[in-house]
Amino acid sequence: MKMNAPFDHSQTPMPQDYFERKYRASRVTLWRYRRAGLPAIIVGRKVFIRENDFVSFLDKMHGRTASAAPNKEAAK
Repeated sequence: MKMNAPFDHSQTPMPQDYFERKYRASRVTLWRYRRAGLPAIIVGRKVFIRENDFVSFLDKMHGRTASAAPNKEAAK
């Protein structure tokens, strides 16, 4: 029996409010990121973004490696 590869959650499109909560990014900031080239999937009025696209976009935008996890120090 062949084992399946583990599921990669970073490839799953997540709703925009997921990024608003997890990364504490405002709706306007995410809109600006989309205008600047962040890939998004728009279905009606709903916006979906893949986490790996989001992290890659931040890396390119800020010129450094962006963490896939939010900064816990900033949350304190």
